[in-house]
Amino acid sequence: MPKAIFILLVALLVQPVCSQEKANSPAVEAHIRDVIKELPADSGLRRGLLQGARGNGVHYQWMDDMRKQRIRRAIVLINISFDSKGRPRETSINRTEYFTQYEEGVPISDSAQLGKIRASGLEKELSSIALEKAKHGSWVDVPHPKPRPFVGGTQIEFLDDEWLPALSVALYYAGNPR
Repeated sequence: MPKAIFILLVALLVQPVCSQEKANSPAVEAHIRDVIKELPADSGLRRGLLQGARGNGVHYQWMDDMRKQRIRRAIVLINISFDSKGRPRETSINRTEYFTQYEEGVPISDSAQLGKIRASGLEKELSSIALEKAKHGSWVDVPHPKPRPFVGGTQIEFLDDEWLPALSVALYYAGNPR
């Protein structure tokens, strides 16, 4: 248990510190200021950005694909069957939600737009990445469910901007996803 908590803390704390070294160019900081202006005053992302949190600056093709579809954030919810030692045994996609804002807002529900997203291959690519990340997560809590093995899950968040901080590890939880 202490090892898992230590890994989680390192993952959460080290990423923003390491990525700040790359993200301090004037152009990036101007971009971050623009993003901050768009976010609600009580936004967790806004607070993080104001405190210096930054993404790693690595740009992926799926980010461009998200922008083409006007998607700023995607969340892939994954069901996981864990073995008796809490390790993932089987994973499956529960659902994927797409948002036009970084925080708040409701998921896109227009069937035509969702059809375009699926037809573009974006959903398949994000699902593949999310399933791979889900294999290497850490427990948020240490469950003691009965019977064993048990079901839980994780959710993987994707942002369309390489300069915005996103959690780089999957966090497991017991029970069914929302």
